[in-house]
Amino acid sequence: MSYAGRMVFRMYLPGVLVLAAGGVAAAGLKAAQQLPGDLGTLSLYSNLPAWTFGVALVVALTIGAVQTLRLRLWDRGAIAGCYVCGCLLGSPRAARRGLGLIRHCLGCGKVHGVNHHRLSPHVVPLAVAVKDTAAAPVRSVRSLP
Repeated sequence: MSYAGRMVFRMYLPGVLVLAAGGVAAAGLKAAQQLPGDLGTLSLYSNLPAWTFGVALVVALTIGAVQTLRLRLWDRGAIAGCYVCGCLLGSPRAARRGLGLIRHCLGCGKVHGVNHHRLSPHVVPLAVAVKDTAAAPVRSVRSLP
């Protein structure tokens, strides 16, 4: 299996699992309706298996639509990809021991760091950061004001 195939498999697997779980739950509820007792009252829960499967189907289709949108944006280059294999990166998660955020590649599984601590919250142009440009020496372009 290629990295791209593994990426697509990992993206759509949660939707398939939700659909399968909804089908199993609906079949279990349909079987429980035939049993005598409080849970098996057919007239009270007559539409419950259909509603359970319907909710699972809607959730699975929503997950699939979101993943298709992410895949389209990645194909256009609007979402960052892995520098090793080029596949889509997963959502940011906390690293161990408070080392910041990491993103796992969905294709090769490599871990990529997200360096939010180096990014400035606002951009200050150099002309504003240095009041008198002729007299004051500039230490570094990246120095904070």
